[in-house]
Amino acid sequence: KLTNLTQLILYNNQITQIPEAIAKLTNLTQLHLSYNKITQIPEAIAKLTNLTQLHLSYNKITQIPEAIAKLTNLTQLDLSDNQITQIPEAIAKLTNLTQLHLSDNQITQIPEAIANLTNLTELYLFDNQITQIPEVIAKLTNLTQLHLSDNQITQIPEAIAKLTNLTQLHLTRNKITQIPEAIAKLTNLTQLDLSYNQITQIPEAIANLTNLTQLDLHNNKITQIPEAIESLLELETLDLRGNPLPISPEILGSSDNVGSVKDIFNYLRLLRSGEVRPLNEAKLLLIGQGSVGKTSLIERLIRDKYDTNQPQTDGLNVETWNVQVNSKDIRLNVWDFGGQEIYHATHQFFLTKRSLYLLVCNCRTSEEENRIEYWLKLIESFGGKSPVIIVGNKKDEQPLDINRKALREKYPNIQAIIETSCQDNIGIDKLRTAILQQVAKLKEVYDLLPLTWFEVKQKLESMTEDFITYNRYLNICHENKIPEEQNQEQLIDLLHRLGLVLNFRDHPILKDTNVLKPNWVTEGIYALLSDENLKTKTKGIFTPADLTRILNPERYPTERHKYLIGLMKEFELCFALECEAPQFLIAGLLPKDQPDKTKLQGETLEFQYHYKVLPESIISRFIVKTHEKIHNQIYWRSGVMLQYQQYNEIYNIARIKADPEDKKIFITISRRKETRRSFLGILRDVFQKIHKSLPNLEITEWVPVPSHPNHPPLDYQELLGLEAMGESTITIGKLKLKLDLRQLLDGYEDIGIRQRKLKGDEFIDIERDDLPLTVNFNVSDRRSKTINQHGEGDNFAGDRVKGNKTG
Repeated sequence: KLTNLTQLILYNNQITQIPEAIAKLTNLTQLHLSYNKITQIPEAIAKLTNLTQLHLSYNKITQIPEAIAKLTNLTQLDLSDNQITQIPEAIAKLTNLTQLHLSDNQITQIPEAIANLTNLTELYLFDNQITQIPEVIAKLTNLTQLHLSDNQITQIPEAIAKLTNLTQLHLTRNKITQIPEAIAKLTNLTQLDLSYNQITQIPEAIANLTNLTQLDLHNNKITQIPEAIESLLELETLDLRGNPLPISPEILGSSDNVGSVKDIFNYLRLLRSGEVRPLNEAKLLLIGQGSVGKTSLIERLIRDKYDTNQPQTDGLNVETWNVQVNSKDIRLNVWDFGGQEIYHATHQFFLTKRSLYLLVCNCRTSEEENRIEYWLKLIESFGGKSPVIIVGNKKDEQPLDINRKALREKYPNIQAIIETSCQDNIGIDKLRTAILQQVAKLKEVYDLLPLTWFEVKQKLESMTEDFITYNRYLNICHENKIPEEQNQEQLIDLLHRLGLVLNFRDHPILKDTNVLKPNWVTEGIYALLSDENLKTKTKGIFTPADLTRILNPERYPTERHKYLIGLMKEFELCFALECEAPQFLIAGLLPKDQPDKTKLQGETLEFQYHYKVLPESIISRFIVKTHEKIHNQIYWRSGVMLQYQQYNEIYNIARIKADPEDKKIFITISRRKETRRSFLGILRDVFQKIHKSLPNLEITEWVPVPSHPNHPPLDYQELLGLEAMGESTITIGKLKLKLDLRQLLDGYEDIGIRQRKLKGDEFIDIERDDLPLTVNFNVSDRRSKTINQHGEGDNFAGDRVKGNKTG
């Protein structure tokens, strides 16, 4: 009966069918039915001839009917995230279309009929099964955005040259081998994404794309960068990571951050302008449990010596091993890590990618006691795909008893499993040969460095001082013909990331701008971690006087103590206690016993993290990060009590504790029901930041079954997935129980936040110093979102911000 309706918006419901009655709404201009369970578009749709926008994304539609041809006034048609296999010829009638969204379907072909849609400005066809871009694409001369990522396309046709209005061309994750010269015609392009293809060469024609701001060629097979690329003066992002280029990955960028365009261009100019030489250097790291014989192994490998009374390594020992690989002199920087539990939290700062790992085990003990999977997982997290050699030491006493086949299948970076005996000199030659073979395969060993950079690097390595001022470093650069500030900064950053020196000039607390030798830092920190007095008497609390007592005054003069404490805070190893005289607490040295006052009263909200491997550092870093919220100074080695407070009133108390044996972390929140969810969100944000810094960790999230604490918990992501599929309940057969899914999930997260995460909306997180919460601004739809102090969402458009203390 609502025949005057112009807009009908019913997205995010459980609708399975569009009724025939829709045909009566002939004045409709916009129909939004996305995020439902619709399987079919009825013929009756043909009556809605005034429609300009039809949104049916995230449904279960398998076919676009011929009736669509009648909707000649359509300017926007969105059928993404359905199960459509074919674009019908009838599409040709929709000549007023400016936006066509058909991503996330099963379309195999772009039909010739597309040529009629000459008003199209945006065409989205990513995540389909398309193998070819047809020549008729040339007719779509008004296109500004063409999205064809995640398909099976092998070639970019010459016809692309006609699309001179294109500003965005996205072809990531296809099978393209070549960038055609025709690309030179697309002079209005601002974004070109060709990442994850098989491209071997960047053509000179790229120089014509003078408006490019983003060029993504990540993960291809490019071996050379043409000088022409430097004429792209508007470029803000240049992603060349994951290509076999003879350029240090530190310049191109890390797994988290792309290198700056300015730095990449500068480095290319340096390589072209003067003499270069390969790095000829690699990092060899020995890790494993304590007392397995890592140091004895190094003695045998480097000096062919064996000491029966070899002392245990405290913390970390670094030394040099000069070897010959492929007739070239290569320097191996050998890092020997102490295996005691207290040191594990610091290992993450020194375990690096592009290195060779020796995982040393004791043949006398079991696979579990050697914690082989724990160490392999840590290597996977911090070392990426770095090669690993498993060494079974003390073979003279017993053969190594591990499941070799299963480990190799699970961890393909295991290159060899070798049994040795340092005492009887068994297997040492075989291990030495295997090490040299793996070093020969490390591409980074042969990365090119400008000769002047190399000379500064050697000067810093040979200096006898443990630290020098940043000004002294600048003088060394000037002495070696590196006067440019940009080159000086780039070089120190490179040496910092290679672990040859440490410099934190950009850090607000550590911008004392010293250049340090890594072992000055590690030996100072490990001296504190190893101190018996701190471990047993003060339970991890130390004062400036303790540093004077523990540290060598010549190596660690009093004026440097503040800097060392700053580094420990930066590494999230300690925090300052609130007291008049300065005191600090090392979370990793807390007593293991859980205190008595950790029981929570009344109804609680619970959340769990389960880990494949639970690094010791996670809970100690969490305690450090949240120390300002600690409740009544209650903390222990594997847990902490926190409070959520507003205006001097404690709203909630939370107990967060780790179970290292079960590899789980439990969050339990009591008191005020209205703010429990907000507090959980804050705590999850902290864990998320820690998890993000530990790549490749396998983490799952779990929630308990309401009123059934003894039943196994439910997989939180599974519940979110069921909700996204439109399920309204979850059945637990064992308990003969049906739960309301929406009600269950609302207890943990607002539905608006869940839906925005599902859509993959982009967020900017702003942390407030005076308030323990995150304010999220949704960038993708240009409307700001704020979370108020109770964690509830509030949309606003404009400058006015509602509510108390919102960002």
